[in-house]
Amino acid sequence: MSYDLSIATRTRPKPDSIEEFAKAAGAKIRAVGAFKPGSNVLVVFAASNGSDGRTIDVDGPSAVDIDDLPDDLAGVVPRARWLVDVHVPAGSDAETHALALDMAVHLAREGDGAVFDPQDDRIAWPSGVTPRPRGSAEDRIRAIDLEWFVPTSSLPADAARRWVERTRTDFPACAPVRFGPYEPFQGRLDRDGVEGFEAIWAEQAAGAIGGSFFWTARDGGFSGSVSFADHRTDSRPPRVGSVARLSASVDARPIHRDSARCEALITFFASVADDLGAAFGAAYVTRDVILRRGHVSFDWQSESGPLPRARWWVGLPALPTWLAWFGEPYRDLLAEAVSDWMVPAPPSGVLARFGPEPMDVDELRRVFPALPPELLARRRDGSAVDPGVRITLFQAPPSAPAEVIPWME
Repeated sequence: MSYDLSIATRTRPKPDSIEEFAKAAGAKIRAVGAFKPGSNVLVVFAASNGSDGRTIDVDGPSAVDIDDLPDDLAGVVPRARWLVDVHVPAGSDAETHALALDMAVHLAREGDGAVFDPQDDRIAWPSGVTPRPRGSAEDRIRAIDLEWFVPTSSLPADAARRWVERTRTDFPACAPVRFGPYEPFQGRLDRDGVEGFEAIWAEQAAGAIGGSFFWTARDGGFSGSVSFADHRTDSRPPRVGSVARLSASVDARPIHRDSARCEALITFFASVADDLGAAFGAAYVTRDVILRRGHVSFDWQSESGPLPRARWWVGLPALPTWLAWFGEPYRDLLAEAVSDWMVPAPPSGVLARFGPEPMDVDELRRVFPALPPELLARRRDGSAVDPGVRITLFQAPPSAPAEVIPWME
């Protein structure tokens, strides 16, 4: 297995820190890449015969907030501002591991920081340090996930700006705070503005193989993301949809406690669907999410959600969701099936609300209507979806009516 180390520092390591370490260690190296924010450098140490020998991969330094760090690092370096990750490939020998640790200690000493060893879950340097407790209690909570699927062909050119402005005015818990295509996120809305958010959105949307990026939220919100389908037409299976998938996750507890906040969430959900031209949208409860220091994570107990896991749009989910938005081309096809649950919404779609407050999949089974089977995503083996089984990979329904085909092509 690989060997990894994380170095948190108060000051940014110098661009030539790795070369300085090699000189002090009496080693000759070849560096591929640059030791700078947003970059990666592969450090190749020369063997005694002059050929390439050991290799160590170094990511960063990346700007961080204290909440980005493992508890132990955050406790030892409470004013940390930079993070460097060191990776040694699997199969490397003990001497390479020792060399990587020596390099990490050099960087930590230079930046007034510390080294964390995730293999042993401990501070590797400095020794004898007792981390400061940071309140590491975990809670199991319910989250509400909101998702919108927008046909690529009709996604507004200013969708990124619309999202930021809509969240700020209608539901600030979903407004982006920090953002980027990888963690720790380097973009900040308060510093980079909407223009910085738009730039990364555009960059990921333009990628030939389909890109994605992510953001954090606060004030009752956890996170958000957007992903874009592969633009290469020769790689897309037949009868599947090319969509942008926009998502947000919020804490369900205040939504349950406050009816006004619940109504605001529903209005926000429908307004985003209408504004961006979503073909389908869903809001659903995810159970047993781990909440720790304001951040969420998941394990084997956490619910995986009801939506089909696929790169493309392959049909409606078979499992029930608390809210469902049916835009074109599903609006007219499903208006009758969900007529008993329809609530006022913009005319571009049908909004169905299957409970007065957020309900999980077990609670919804008593009320959720049967949707036309020809519109539902199917398992790859063609079998129907068993509501008691976690959703995995799906394929498009083989008998989807012609009305759902135009935006798929």
